[in-house]
Amino acid sequence: MYDLYREHAHKCGFSVRKATSRYSKGNKQIPIELGKMFVCSCNGEKTQCSDDSSSTKKKRSTNITRTNYKAMMRVKRNQEGVFEVVKHELQHNHPLTMPEWSHLHRSERKISNEKAKAIEDMASSGMRAIESYRYLAHTVGGEENVGHTIKDHINFINRVKLRSIEEEDTVTLIDMIQDQAEEESDFFYKVKMDNEGSLAHIFWRDSMMKEDYDIYGGVMVFDTTYRTNKYELICAPFVGVKNHWKNTMFGCAFISDEKAETFEWLFNVFKKSMQGKTHMTIFTDQDLAIANAIEKVFPEIRHILCLWHLHQNAISRAGKLKADSTFKGMFNKCLSGCDNEKEFEDCWMKMVTDYKLENNDWFKRLYGLKDKWCTTLNIGFFSADIHSSQRSESTNHAIGFNANKTTLTEFYGIYKKKSNSGEELNNKMNSIVQKHNLT
Repeated sequence: MYDLYREHAHKCGFSVRKATSRYSKGNKQIPIELGKMFVCSCNGEKTQCSDDSSSTKKKRSTNITRTNYKAMMRVKRNQEGVFEVVKHELQHNHPLTMPEWSHLHRSERKISNEKAKAIEDMASSGMRAIESYRYLAHTVGGEENVGHTIKDHINFINRVKLRSIEEEDTVTLIDMIQDQAEEESDFFYKVKMDNEGSLAHIFWRDSMMKEDYDIYGGVMVFDTTYRTNKYELICAPFVGVKNHWKNTMFGCAFISDEKAETFEWLFNVFKKSMQGKTHMTIFTDQDLAIANAIEKVFPEIRHILCLWHLHQNAISRAGKLKADSTFKGMFNKCLSGCDNEKEFEDCWMKMVTDYKLENNDWFKRLYGLKDKWCTTLNIGFFSADIHSSQRSESTNHAIGFNANKTTLTEFYGIYKKKSNSGEELNNKMNSIVQKHNLT
């Protein structure tokens, strides 16, 4: 039905898109599609942005393509199980496209599997994108018959090149790590590939990291907030604190997602790399997937939440209260300013009562986790006087990790260079900690 409406749109001069679908509620495992609606791409209205006159950010000018028209086609599955047209609105309130331009409509543009293979072959042979596009256009009798635009063509080739670079980069990184493992008997690494053979997760630690963990592994910080490299992999360093409150790295990983099973895999690998030895306390941000993985892999340790992240989350969820200094003062006192449990309970009760937060889901969940963040309730546990998981972010900054540009091999090369001069790395990491008060 969609192809039928698309063919109709091509002849009339407009682009189409799939709007809504209705499904049966009987079988949740295999829902049956009962109806569909297809509309012109100009259907709907432009989203109105709030007019913030105080903002100095320059607004990007965009073309208005939604004209709130009613032209559409609705189909419904009949008793025989066949879709039939039940409504068809023909009127448009916008100019239609001339026939010679119809091939530029988004609904008309698609790179088939056969064309994709031909484009990849031409790119691998050294043909420039514009040359291969012109060749395709000449072969099929003109650009209107290619099936996609030059921009689509260039974007596709760029994606292919990036995938190729990523695969080569992964192989090079693994080769570099294997070389170091041959040179260093106590070097440990683990690689996990996805179903398509691409890198999913990788972890490594050297002998110096193992030695530091054996001595200073009582407290560890784990944070994935400093996001990704150019291949959308997440940097996940394991950071500790050594003499004179200096940072040290226990291990480093790149992971492809932040699911509980991924963190469970990573923590098990880290635990194996340290020959089963576990630490006493671990600091993380308020991530449920991390918490679930810690509970499974490290059930015997103390899990503490980062106060800096809690403070930022509270401000973002408090609405108008984020400008209230009294509220922020009371919340900070609940976090780390109470001398005993009774004082904490009284302060928390007064805060939620005065600011009508009794029914706020986030604050209710936070109170349920009070043993993981209230410093008053953690007096008896060793924490090296750490309150924030941002120490691992300082590690990323100190190494020189650029989220948008650093490849895997570049990161490993920088890491190895820095780790060979450990004192320089530690000094830089700790200067960042002190500058931004990341405690």
